[in-house]
Amino acid sequence: MRVAAQFFMENQNNLPHESDSELQQAAKDKTECLSTNSTLFWRVFVPIFVTVLFSGLLLTFLLIPEEELYLSFPLLWGRVFLFSILLGWLLLVRRTLWRLKRVDASATHFFVTNYWVTVRYPWSDVEKVEEKKPLGRRVINLCLRAPGRFGQKISFLPGSRFNEWKKENERTFPT
Repeated sequence: MRVAAQFFMENQNNLPHESDSELQQAAKDKTECLSTNSTLFWRVFVPIFVTVLFSGLLLTFLLIPEEELYLSFPLLWGRVFLFSILLGWLLLVRRTLWRLKRVDASATHFFVTNYWVTVRYPWSDVEKVEEKKPLGRRVINLCLRAPGRFGQKISFLPGSRFNEWKKENERTFPT
């Protein structure tokens, strides 16, 4: 065992030391989070919580016999109504909340993650930037020139430093 450890210790690749210019470039390329910290709440917690709530309510209506419920309408109507509410909720989540990504940016690249996979894109891949306000929340859409790992449109909720970063990096950030 000791021989193997000594072999690996002796055969490690020595990494070259970074020069001052490389360290300065790394300092320039400092990444900042452009999206808000509440993205995780909107993307993960809210869909799971509300889906479990609606599913539990639907299961309750499916499992309890009609004789034990005192409703002023037929139980089938309640079941159909809850099922349509659940389907509508899932469609809303798919079209709005699950599209949200976390976006970090440097002067040369931006990084997009769905909390499982992170992808790096150069700023030259962004064709245009759209700002929308659906459901009272400000959403930024980065439209790419070609579809990437997360599609051609990347949506995120801007964080508190987004406008400052945008002003500081006007030449990098497309309009």
